[in-house]
Amino acid sequence: MFDTSHPWFAPLYRRVLIVAVCFLWLIVESIADQPFWQIISFAVLAYAIWAFLYKYEPPSDGSNHQD
Repeated sequence: MFDTSHPWFAPLYRRVLIVAVCFLWLIVESIADQPFWQIISFAVLAYAIWAFLYKYEPPSDGSNHQD
């Protein structure tokens, strides 16, 4: 979908924050009892966990910019 090895994603706290926001979105949709959006938010959460925590590789050029 997009470049998950971008230097902006290098700090762990940013990747964990993205996953946490996706999880909060899932909680909100669950409380609101919206099954369509629950499925969408669960899919986004699953992708975020896979891309940012499981399969993440740091940038290949070795740069770790703190923008």
